[in-house]
Amino acid sequence: MESVDISIVIPSYNGKEKAIRLLHALEKQTYLNFEVIVVLDGSTDDSANEILKTDWKQFSVIILEQENKGRAGARNAGVKIAKSKQILFLDDDMIADINCVKYHVETFALLPNVILMGQVIEPSSISDKEIKKYKNYLNQTWSIVIDPYKANFFPQELTILSAQNMSLGIEIFNQLNGFDEALRDIEDYDFALRAKREKIQTYYLASAFAEHQDDFTFKKYADRSKAYLKNRLLAKQLKPELYKNDPILNHAHSIFLVGIYKLLKYPFWLKMFDSYTIFQFILPKKIRYKFYGIAITAYIHNQDK
Repeated sequence: MESVDISIVIPSYNGKEKAIRLLHALEKQTYLNFEVIVVLDGSTDDSANEILKTDWKQFSVIILEQENKGRAGARNAGVKIAKSKQILFLDDDMIADINCVKYHVETFALLPNVILMGQVIEPSSISDKEIKKYKNYLNQTWSIVIDPYKANFFPQELTILSAQNMSLGIEIFNQLNGFDEALRDIEDYDFALRAKREKIQTYYLASAFAEHQDDFTFKKYADRSKAYLKNRLLAKQLKPELYKNDPILNHAHSIFLVGIYKLLKYPFWLKMFDSYTIFQFILPKKIRYKFYGIAITAYIHNQDK
């Protein structure tokens, strides 16, 4: 059996074009001693045949098809058949920089007992849709929190992990029992909480970056955020001790905001944000983005939908 230094696991659900785009990006890597395992998680878009139409000469591509279990179940299944001691997780909507794999491998050789979180960047342009501009604004706010830790360990008080671009040793993965398949979202946050409990550090490997490319609408973004909250509540029910200090679940909204949420909880507002540009002309950016955030939060907490 030919050995590889790292196994790349890509979960995918009806994302054949995205997965193929990522595989082409992996063809351009400066480090190529790896295997790729694409886990088709209940896909019905003929992903397997489309992917295998290309002769991937630079590396082996293994297609694993299974019933839909969510990203946690897909990643776990990929790890079970991996040949390497190091696992790199990349989501199918990523485009890896040419040195991404190289930096993961080289840093793992120096830090084999930690989790390596690569940097996720989102390209932007002046012609972006309003939702993309809003998401970029949120990303910039988030960058203020995590950028000070580039090429360093995240402190114990921060629970940060994105499995979109993340690698670790298979021994640590097994020590943590992989991703929790009961969770259809927040599985990487849950993984980070359990790693923190076991005193396993996360190193921000910002040099290993990949672009996240996905087509969002306000409604799609809000639906995803609503799923995050639903799974966070489920996780607290399943693991009350682990989630007892969760900042999101323990956050109390003011009486004023609760009243506003009752007015803005309907998907009508999100669809209006996607369909009309009037707010871009009548509201300054700072106020506009605050309004979007309140409407999204109201929708997330709406128990009627």
